[in-house]
Amino acid sequence: MIPTLFIKRFIVFRDNLTVYDQVFHEGINIIRGENSTGKSTVMDLLYYALGGELKEWTDEQERCTGVHVEASLSGRIFCLRRDISETGKAAMTFFEGETEASLEDSKNWFRYPSSRREDKHSYSEQLFDLLGLPQHKTDTANNLTMHQILRLIYVDQLTDTTKLLNDEKEWDNAVIRKAIGEYLLSVDDLEAHKLRQQLIAANKHYEAINGELTAIIKVLRREEQVFQIEQIKADLNEAFSEIKNLEEQRQTVRSRKFDNLEDEVREKSVRISEKLRKFSEELEILAQSKSSAIEERLDTLAFITSIRERLTSLEHSTITNEELGEVAFNYCPSCLSELKEDVDEGNCKLCGSERSEETRQYAYLQLINELQFQLRESESLLPELDTEINRANAKIPEIARNIEQLKGEYRTLTENADFVEAILYDIASQIGFYKGQIENLQEKLEFAERIEELKGEKAKANEQVNKIRDKLSGIEAFQEQRRITTYSEIEETTKSLIVGDGGYEDSFEAPEEVSFDFAKNKMFVNGRSKFSASSMVIMKNSIRAAIFVQSLKDKKVRFPRLLLNDNMEDKGMTPERSQNFQRNLVEICSEQDSPYQVIFTTSMIAQELEDDQYVAGPFYKKGDHTLNFLPKRNTA
Repeated sequence: MIPTLFIKRFIVFRDNLTVYDQVFHEGINIIRGENSTGKSTVMDLLYYALGGELKEWTDEQERCTGVHVEASLSGRIFCLRRDISETGKAAMTFFEGETEASLEDSKNWFRYPSSRREDKHSYSEQLFDLLGLPQHKTDTANNLTMHQILRLIYVDQLTDTTKLLNDEKEWDNAVIRKAIGEYLLSVDDLEAHKLRQQLIAANKHYEAINGELTAIIKVLRREEQVFQIEQIKADLNEAFSEIKNLEEQRQTVRSRKFDNLEDEVREKSVRISEKLRKFSEELEILAQSKSSAIEERLDTLAFITSIRERLTSLEHSTITNEELGEVAFNYCPSCLSELKEDVDEGNCKLCGSERSEETRQYAYLQLINELQFQLRESESLLPELDTEINRANAKIPEIARNIEQLKGEYRTLTENADFVEAILYDIASQIGFYKGQIENLQEKLEFAERIEELKGEKAKANEQVNKIRDKLSGIEAFQEQRRITTYSEIEETTKSLIVGDGGYEDSFEAPEEVSFDFAKNKMFVNGRSKFSASSMVIMKNSIRAAIFVQSLKDKKVRFPRLLLNDNMEDKGMTPERSQNFQRNLVEICSEQDSPYQVIFTTSMIAQELEDDQYVAGPFYKKGDHTLNFLPKRNTA
């Protein structure tokens, strides 16, 4: 089924008063009148009636309460109604049949919300179904809406002429714009659009996992620890085993004789003393290393500052030499004696050595290079010194804690007269140590297991990203030939329209290349995207008209054979130029065999188009308005 959307009748209400009521026909429909008579007001309301979203209303539009459009949706007649809503997102009610029947029947209207609900789909989905347009009903986020496809069907006045599609302030990005264009031209059936949305979500998921994994690994690296699950489990088992052995020792101690215990206490105190000595030596070495590193770092920073100052001075000296040239000395700067005059020309008057401008420049350059080398070497030392200082800062507190713990154990052993209690205290201390170690190891195990879990999730997320990307690439490769063919035909039609502009713009007379990009929302002629304001109107209208004409040539195109245009005469367009484009548009449409409908506005209608087969409604003179808020008088 070829999708078609034709307007048969359009009505605007203010409560029970009809303020606009106009019948339209297939083919060309021209709404004409003087400036400021409300042509754009009607076009915006028609756009809203078809499912567009308006958020900024004119005073006249705000006085209205509802719109009614009788339309042929792929051959079936429906009436569509929407209330005027401040948000521009009112629901839409449907009636199958003509306007007169709908006005007499209040029961067979069916209401559809602006967005999909669990129990009912949206009016966009209903319109898509009636038009025979495909959509992914299982995934609402990837569906296009009537509002979005009307961005290509309706050429409004408010959007900048440099933009291909109408402006969208809330939900707009390159992916959506590309989806609109490629969907309506049947390059894509929304599968590629769906995959692009999935790819964005998959990349976000991957980045979230990778971010958490990177953060954990960064913390662990600071602690200089390797978290391997098997090693941690082995350490845990060893700690539990040690606690079990210590518990057994505690039971044994309570049953042993005092003389043996006294010998054990002495041996224990000797071992503690040896440990204290080793820890104290290590602490002293670390403290000296840290002190030396800090001192060297300060010296290095001072040296770096000195080098930078010398480099700055050399740069100033070079500039001064270039500006002032050679400084001649008449007196020795050391003893103030008058210098001899018998120095060879070209030699230094102070020391007599040969010199030249090249020699002097080379000397400057050589000295600068030497200083920069020294600067780089000195700066490279700083990270090494910082690492050494940080390592010492990390180790010193740990060693200090060990020393204090050993001192406490030593005091207990040497001061406690009850050797049994001393041994039991030592065993209890060791049990406490291993319990603390177990707690630490269990925390490490959680980190290690989370790391492994994240690595697995990251691998799956990366696999999903690649899977979607590969599938998308395959679809895009399959679609590429249709894209090339369709775009080329549209560009050729655009060329014929701008060539027929009449010589107002040099680049339009024999354009070598015309192109457009939905994602970038841009149009180009010979690589240029900007011309004079009136030429931009011609270029934009020509490309949008060419996209419409493509739908009349190509049955695969989903564009519903309807073009709404309210931008014929913007930006200083002259009557002659506007009328010329009107004729070109009417001519190219009349050459097509497919049924179509074009509704456009003008204040400068070409004389030969002032005919019933082309016009819709009266000519609105100055002082008149398309919306008539005065009730009709009864002349009977």
